[in-house]
Amino acid sequence: MEIKIHGRSLEITDDIQSYVDKKFNRLSRHLPQMLDATAEIKRTSARSGDDRFVVQLTLMVKGQVLRAQRRGSTVSEAVDTAVDVMDRQIRRYKGRRYRSKQERKSLRDLPDGLVQEPDEEPPPPGEMEDMPIKVVRRKRFPMVGMTVDDAIAEMELLNHNFYLFRSVETGSHSVVYRREDGDYGLIEPIEG
Repeated sequence: MEIKIHGRSLEITDDIQSYVDKKFNRLSRHLPQMLDATAEIKRTSARSGDDRFVVQLTLMVKGQVLRAQRRGSTVSEAVDTAVDVMDRQIRRYKGRRYRSKQERKSLRDLPDGLVQEPDEEPPPPGEMEDMPIKVVRRKRFPMVGMTVDDAIAEMELLNHNFYLFRSVETGSHSVVYRREDGDYGLIEPIEG
């Protein structure tokens, strides 16, 4: 598998390339079905020498995205800590995939047509008009069909508060999110 390495404010030398390749080979042993791997290495102008380099690793595995980002005083230190984080995420991913296969049976037993009413009213339209709206980043990713449990696992692996996915049960786009009480919520569209 080819590993794409990008450098920002930093030239990717042969030494850096071989070091990253060696570390990714360690990850690929744990996850042989890895489809795509990217490493982005940035040199920052941090005041602290401990945070001079930032490494972001991204792996695509069967439509799932695993990502880890860490800082370090050297490129190798940042790569090492990011690979350690990614290794833990791979272990969680593999464990959740195994458990989710067993838990899918319980989802089939849920009654159809459950709708949860909103907890509170949205803010009045007048309050929203004064806020400037600015899109600062755009992301595009394939919408892979998955169960609610898989979507929650993906959200947790990415360390996000919400996750948009296409439900295999309904075929529509849905959102899972982490509630303040630690539980999860699900937003499903109702065609009307």
